[in-house]
Amino acid sequence: MRRLLTAGLLGLAGVMVVPLSAAPVGAATCAEDTACDTTTTFDVTAGALEITVPDTVALANAAAPDGYAYGQLGEVTVNDERASTTPAWTVTVTSTDFTTGTAGAGEVIDSGSVYYCSGSATATTGDGTFTAGQTGCAAPPPPTGQTLDTPRTAYAHTDGTGNNSATWDPLITVAIGLNNVAGTYTGTISHTVA
Repeated sequence: MRRLLTAGLLGLAGVMVVPLSAAPVGAATCAEDTACDTTTTFDVTAGALEITVPDTVALANAAAPDGYAYGQLGEVTVNDERASTTPAWTVTVTSTDFTTGTAGAGEVIDSGSVYYCSGSATATTGDGTFTAGQTGCAAPPPPTGQTLDTPRTAYAHTDGTGNNSATWDPLITVAIGLNNVAGTYTGTISHTVA
């Protein structure tokens, strides 16, 4: 009798350790005709604020001393992928002096003779306000835009939310001095976005 009772208890204990089927952890259980909710999340990822400019360009129109060399710089593009609630940015442009030969007498055109005119955007995406630094761009004479002897605003974006982009093709005009000598003049025009 004692043996039978022990076996029965062991059998009962064995049944008790077998887990019953249960609902997944955190699962909701709702009564009939009641909305059963699942909280769902996902991420919207943020990227960077970047600017792309041409590596090199030769202005299309040459000129003699006391004239104007000019042409389009090529497309400048800002991509703002920060997914921000306040995606404001400003592009600043500057220039070095332009030189030829050994940068001796008559071989330098200073940055105060280099004019930048951004003009209207050729393309934009996103919302907010896009503002050109300079408008009314036209072939010289006279030169249009602003001289690059001090940093100038090339383009800016304000307001809106999320991602945006802008592309423009600025006109560069260089006033050549009467004393400048013949040659290929080289300088650097730099854009910075912040």
